[in-house]
Amino acid sequence: MNENVYNKKTKTIVLTLLFLTWIVNYMDKNSMNVAIISISKQFHLNPTQSGMIISSFFLAYAIMQLIGGWLTDKYGSKKIILISLIVWSIFTIFTGFAWSFLSLIIIRFLFGIGEGSFPSASSVALAENFPKEQRGRAKGLLSAATQIGAITASIVAALMISKVGWNVMFYVFGGLGFIFLLLLWKYLPERTQLNRNQEKPKVSYINVLKNPLAWKLMLIYFGMSMVNWGLSSWLPSYWVNVRHLALVKTGLISMLPIAFSLLAIALSSWAIDKIAAGKEKYIIIIGSLIGIISLYLTMGAASVPMALTFLCMAYFGVGLTSVVLALPLKYFSQESMGTTVGIMYFGGQMAGTIAPTLMGYTITIFNGSYSGAFTLLILSLVIPIVTSLFLKTNSNSTQIKGSNAA
Repeated sequence: MNENVYNKKTKTIVLTLLFLTWIVNYMDKNSMNVAIISISKQFHLNPTQSGMIISSFFLAYAIMQLIGGWLTDKYGSKKIILISLIVWSIFTIFTGFAWSFLSLIIIRFLFGIGEGSFPSASSVALAENFPKEQRGRAKGLLSAATQIGAITASIVAALMISKVGWNVMFYVFGGLGFIFLLLLWKYLPERTQLNRNQEKPKVSYINVLKNPLAWKLMLIYFGMSMVNWGLSSWLPSYWVNVRHLALVKTGLISMLPIAFSLLAIALSSWAIDKIAAGKEKYIIIIGSLIGIISLYLTMGAASVPMALTFLCMAYFGVGLTSVVLALPLKYFSQESMGTTVGIMYFGGQMAGTIAPTLMGYTITIFNGSYSGAFTLLILSLVIPIVTSLFLKTNSNSTQIKGSNAA
């Protein structure tokens, strides 16, 4: 497809709006990882209970990945993005009103229901407005937005909690979501005329489930997400409880590893569009190996600077594996895009459900030591390596439909 048939202004608007909305999304989501320190003290929670609060969001988030992807294929990206943003913004505000452990579990579960359709819908919005040869870089930019959102959440959340408390922080973040709701409603285009003219019958959900490539992508994303969500959930507590840093300083120190992740995402996204199409599995394997070595070294780090250095390396390695997020946009057909992305993200969010609680449990049984938690993350990165050995993509092939890909 000649990229000139895609409107340049529309592409810019879509990418800018989605980039900023992903930042807000991660601020709403990741701020809990900082707030849980104060919440745990206020409600007298142990590490396992704290992990359960974080995991309750991801359980709902994972469930909605499968449903949200199918809904996006059926109704288009804009409708699903707007509905998702309304619901998650409401429950971000409600989080500030939480009064107990149980209320937090319920509110964060409903919050996850709201956010769960957004990843698939945003990927479909890219596919609706970008030619295939540009989608790797476009998706890479959105992946970068998640890291910027994580950085922003760490810093802003730490500052706001110190100044006005965790309750007010969630009120403010929820209000910000409604501002972006209005912007997306006004400026995000419906399905482009190009896509209306080319629209084909949707591939059935069952046929997508039969596609082995979809399941391989899910497994790869599960492994890397165990590390991403495990670290983002427990690193603030690690810096405070193990390395004895002040809360605000944890927000500042968290910037550097994420910056290395951003660098890796940028490099890998450029590579798969320019020089490494069809060879994505090698990037995933190399990134996973870097992550394994770096996390092992982090466990034995003798000082804060050494631990920070090794964590930067770990984030760089896992950042390279984020190329998996662009593969559905490059190797699956338009009509099955949302469903396929939903299956892949289901694996990632199941990791988000498992990692915080399981890491909290290992921290509890090891009497506050994080060695068991880091070992869990190391083992998780074996999954992308093994799965990638069986991953087959072909940059010269047509986009994959139904269940004919391995």
